[in-house]
Amino acid sequence: MLSRVQTVAFPILLASADRCPFDQEGTYGFVFEDVPMPDFQARSGSGRGIVVRQVYVRSPAARAGIQTGDQLIEINTRDVSTDAASAASDLVRRLTRARVQPLQLDVMRSGHRIRLLLDAASFCQFTLSLLRSDVVNAMSNGRQILVTTGLMRFVRSDDELAWVLAHEIAHNVLGHAPEARLRVMLDAWLGATSGKASSPSPSPRSLEVQADYVGAYLMARAGYDLEAVREFWRRLGQTHLQQADPAQEFDQSHPTTEERIEAFETTLKEIEAKLVHGEALDPPAGRH
Repeated sequence: MLSRVQTVAFPILLASADRCPFDQEGTYGFVFEDVPMPDFQARSGSGRGIVVRQVYVRSPAARAGIQTGDQLIEINTRDVSTDAASAASDLVRRLTRARVQPLQLDVMRSGHRIRLLLDAASFCQFTLSLLRSDVVNAMSNGRQILVTTGLMRFVRSDDELAWVLAHEIAHNVLGHAPEARLRVMLDAWLGATSGKASSPSPSPRSLEVQADYVGAYLMARAGYDLEAVREFWRRLGQTHLQQADPAQEFDQSHPTTEERIEAFETTLKEIEAKLVHGEALDPPAGRH
């Protein structure tokens, strides 16, 4: 499940890069892993090798032609055949942060040695985690995004999962976690000093509205199908109706399902108009 979350999130994190300048990092879009190999395949003679476990779509690695199963031999002419996959990943990370470009990888594929050159792309470096829970939910704290196993079983397509992730990524790029914490602190201070429990900070509902709006743009930027959002909200609304107490708590901090679908329809028309006119997929000035 976590691998699926990472795969679906990757294009959205790429599409969000211009909105997270302080949480931005270079990436190539591949993952290494250690695998046992016969001695005649493992150049170190240790019976172990490093292979490419995953290549994310729309990534520099995919464009360069890296394939799942490629055996890693060298990184920028340095022999890494005796290294662990974690050490090779650390080397790639150091070279990227030092802006050593392009990255040169030598791999073995079907008995042939291939040299590939990659230029890093920027993406939002948010941690993605999975929580074992039957509750259909996802959350973010400014640097992390947590998705429940219940939600993973609930979504019917990668497009529906992309909507959930885009919404949570939007919370992070909009800086909503610090705003929410500030509101709690201000309310507590006002309550203790004046007996008033209100602050000028945005309400939880308004933050959700903003995340829905920006999330739709991020989802569209990443190439996912926004039509999946409508059905997702309808089914989620039915789920909340079947769970009275969670639904009541959810509705106190979130717009209603009907409100979210109505707002989404407006946003969808706005995005479709931009696509028709070849405009950049950016919210209008003054809107988050």
